[in-house]
Amino acid sequence: MSAISSSVREAADSAEHELPRVVTELPGPASRALFERMDPHMTGANADHTLVPLVEARKRGHLVEDVDGNTFADHMSAWGASPFGPTPGDIRAAMVDAWDAHGMQISGWVPNLPALQLSERLAQIAPGRLTRVEYSVTGTLAVEAAVKFMRESSGRPLVLTFGGQYHGESTYLTAGASSDLSNVTSMRAQYVAGVVTVPYPNRFRSPFLNGPGPFDDVAVLDYLENYVLVQQIHPEQIAGLLIEPVLGEGGVHIPSQAFWDRLGALAKRWGWLVCLDEVQTCMGRCGEMFAMQRWEGIDPDLILLGKAFAAGGQPIAAILGTDEVLERTQLHLGSTYGFTPAACAAALAGIDKIEAGGVLENVRALESIFLDELAPALADIEQVGEVRAAGALAAIEFVRDGETLRPAPRFQVAVHQAALRRGVLGITQRGKWHYRLQPALTMPPEVFRDSCERVVDAIREVAAAPPVERPTVLESVADEAR
Repeated sequence: MSAISSSVREAADSAEHELPRVVTELPGPASRALFERMDPHMTGANADHTLVPLVEARKRGHLVEDVDGNTFADHMSAWGASPFGPTPGDIRAAMVDAWDAHGMQISGWVPNLPALQLSERLAQIAPGRLTRVEYSVTGTLAVEAAVKFMRESSGRPLVLTFGGQYHGESTYLTAGASSDLSNVTSMRAQYVAGVVTVPYPNRFRSPFLNGPGPFDDVAVLDYLENYVLVQQIHPEQIAGLLIEPVLGEGGVHIPSQAFWDRLGALAKRWGWLVCLDEVQTCMGRCGEMFAMQRWEGIDPDLILLGKAFAAGGQPIAAILGTDEVLERTQLHLGSTYGFTPAACAAALAGIDKIEAGGVLENVRALESIFLDELAPALADIEQVGEVRAAGALAAIEFVRDGETLRPAPRFQVAVHQAALRRGVLGITQRGKWHYRLQPALTMPPEVFRDSCERVVDAIREVAAAPPVERPTVLESVADEAR
């Protein structure tokens, strides 16, 4: 295997540092039998097992074990909603105690101790001017609520978003603003009014120029200010901005301080509200409690929480807002399952776990391993365009060559499959050209280092005989939409 560290094998003897092991072909015979039995009852999407060719039997430590006895290092973390691996005992105990005391309750109608305690704690840890909390149950619903708040507070109709972001897949607003791939928004976004989209800041790949960079990511704001706000819409029509502080589904792009300074100045000049979608990036994922804390001077009016906010407990989401936006709102955004007592207790225990110390430090160590050890190990592979990480949110972008930087989505899928055979379950999607690792915030550095080593081997295997790409990215995406 590629030599990233010699300490990995020594650590493998510890149960805490158990490493993955694949003993069958994928899918294994037991998984295949379950697919054959259940696929006649599944939707088309859920009956496609190409990208995840296994049936999970259990999770333990930082591994997923399938019904065939194969184990995989878990770099999905339930898409971030299981931030500490399998739900830790203290979080589970808090959740069970609240369930025993309250059962199911509609917290937006009947005030209860766990909901009030969590709201108070969020107000205490929230950055900037954020003092108020609205209950929700999923990131998608939190986005929908935030758009309503921005329109109500400003009296303006339009919302400005940035391409490549993901805000959920509801029928209305989030479908229009979720544009990491066109097949995500197809047949919905085309009929959604009130959304204006400009490119997300990207220093690796310019939306305006061909070839290699690095590029000035503030250029997207030049485009916004000099063209969109001149030729398409007036800035005083915009209620607010909806932006991910770190681009998640679109490939882990991390804006510069200069971008945030300029965007903040534009928002202040034209009276735009600033809504940070931190559903994927909150609660330590990017090395800080909130990803926005990686920069200076960001002053949001709203922050959206989800995924890791649940701490591996029950579904929960929230909107944090300023007095100016939320104190006098007349909107009714109640949800039957928003801030249920047990979910609140688990979320509160998750915050306690982070604030007790050690979690954020571990996340920063994982980021360093990815950037300082994995990236140099891939420096000689032409198809590796860039390696990026913000805490425990990491991506490798694949290209066809280093001169044109044309995306290589089939290469990416082949790397994912080669990594699976080596016991690494990462995040992939056909049509995308970046492969992501999203480990638990508490994954031991030695285990993460081993996964990086396995991914390097997978990339080298694919680079030795790269798949033939479609002529254009558009054709690759269209293939997946069929």
